[in-house]
Amino acid sequence: MYSDGSERSLSAAIYAAGLMKGYSGMELTVISFVDLPKGPLGLTRDEEVSGAKVLAGVSGQVILETKKIFDDCQIKVETVVGVSETGGIAARIARFAEENNYNLIIMGTKGPTDLKALVAGSLAHAVVRAAHCPVLLVKKLPQQILESFAE
Repeated sequence: MYSDGSERSLSAAIYAAGLMKGYSGMELTVISFVDLPKGPLGLTRDEEVSGAKVLAGVSGQVILETKKIFDDCQIKVETVVGVSETGGIAARIARFAEENNYNLIIMGTKGPTDLKALVAGSLAHAVVRAAHCPVLLVKKLPQQILESFAE
């Protein structure tokens, strides 16, 4: 399951936790990848390295928040925080799933709401195109469900 800390990805985590209840044989890995800007940004090498550390720390916090959803449901999950390599986050998610022989990718989606989004696509749609396995896209759950889960 991919998480970026958005309400959409937290909705996907809640949905996945609901699917996993009662199925003790299922395994889940929660992943979060940071996409580091490439190219001449006028940054020194030290600034690039420290920026990467900050982004990785934020990504680690996202993982902890997402993992808490599963911990609260007493579902054991593995976690992975990483940096996307060439090709961007969508390619990294698809490659990671294939390398680890995962048979399903779960992630939240907002759904394209304008022409630009429909043409350019979203991260979720890019993962669908790149993945070797099925991708379950979960739209944001209603606010009352999100709030009741937070209690």
